Amino acid sequence: METITYRPASRKWQWGALAVFVLTVVIPAGVVTLGMGWQEFVRRYSADDSGSSLSETTIALLVFGLSALALSYCCAMRTYVGAAGIRVRTPLRRRSVAWGDITDIGVRRYDPSFFGRRGTATYRIRLLLASGEGLFLPAPVTEEFDSEMEAAKGEIIRRWKAATGTPAETGTPAATAVTGTTAATSAAEPPA
Repeated sequence: METITYRPASRKWQWGALAVFVLTVVIPAGVVTLGMGWQEFVRRYSADDSGSSLSETTIALLVFGLSALALSYCCAMRTYVGAAGIRVRTPLRRRSVAWGDITDIGVRRYDPSFFGRRGTATYRIRLLLASGEGLFLPAPVTEEFDSEMEAAKGEIIRRWKAATGTPAETGTPAATAVTGTTAATSAAEPPA
């Protein structure tokens, strides 16, 4: 059985974010380390009073660098669907789930909120594991429940059923909504 790879975004964004991280964090840290040294940097940083260009530059570089690292993290996520099960890869973690450990596969609508502000809702494939844990796959991710998401979900369910001999009536047909950390079932069916 051939392994299918799902990616959430274009690789151009990943390489761009990595370049920004190198330019704003790695190179300045190398200049400080090889140039003046960290003791001299800390002395200059603490000796300057308010309004110093050194502290403003340091803060700006850290903000841009950490933002680029976060963007790189989001762009580097992968989902591999193979004969043995599903493998999920992120820059900081790798996880494998055997087909026998999955009890249900469905699509969920995720409505993120951050400090009271609502983000863009996305649809993601969610696995329900035998341990009772739910696992969102990092890819594919879409803003609309479209034919591409339905095809990805259908292929994953087909492979799961073929590997485990699961009856045809399992698999969650409706999309459900997830707001923050609490789950609520969506009243409306996703468009087919």
